[in-house]
Amino acid sequence: MSALDNRKPHRPLRDVAYTAFVAVSAFVVGILVFNSVLMPRLIHRQGEVRVPDLANLTVEEAQKALQPAGLQLSRSGERFDAGVLRGRIIQQEPASGTPVRGRARVSVIVSLGEEFSSVPALFGESRRNAELMLQQSGLRVGGITRAPSDAVGEGLVVATDPPAESVLPRGTPVALLLSTGLGEEVFVMPDLVGRELGRVRKQLEAQGFRVLSPPAGPANGPIVMQDPPAGTRLTRDMSIMLQASGRVVR
Repeated sequence: MSALDNRKPHRPLRDVAYTAFVAVSAFVVGILVFNSVLMPRLIHRQGEVRVPDLANLTVEEAQKALQPAGLQLSRSGERFDAGVLRGRIIQQEPASGTPVRGRARVSVIVSLGEEFSSVPALFGESRRNAELMLQQSGLRVGGITRAPSDAVGEGLVVATDPPAESVLPRGTPVALLLSTGLGEEVFVMPDLVGRELGRVRKQLEAQGFRVLSPPAGPANGPIVMQDPPAGTRLTRDMSIMLQASGRVVR
């Protein structure tokens, strides 16, 4: 038998050993993957729960909703929200539907409801200052109306609508009444018939009125005619016509 024939029986043993080695290696790798990857996931999933939706619930209602899942409630803050009633939950973390491990905490923010502001006292303020003060109070300027006033100077605030200290929702407009300065003074024409023209003229002219008499009419004596007549409303830009009899009043 040749040397080549003597080596043939050794090949099957080597192939069997190689196959066995590959099989054992694959088994070991499979065990490692199962223990390190799949097994932890299976274990973790067994302890997972999903966070329920707590929106618009009260704190007490939210605590009851978390109890079946073994979760705990944590109140992390409050804020104003006109769209959610006071005492109701606005926001939660983790969000609803998030998978978490048992005994985990769910943080919530609770609504303080709609925010209100008080109208500041703006009497005597300029329009610019009034706008700034309203803005700082969480309100805004509404309509602007102007009218004469002897209480404050031109361009200053006479009044607001609603008035100062009114409590309003934030963002509510507040109307301003601004002064245009002193209004036109109005007087009532007295009955001057029978009074001495010279003295009446001096009194009226001292108050800023213009007093006239008919051409060539007497400058003194009792008044027999006046225009406008008694009871008429007067302003300082109107002229007053007075006519005397010419005889001396003693």
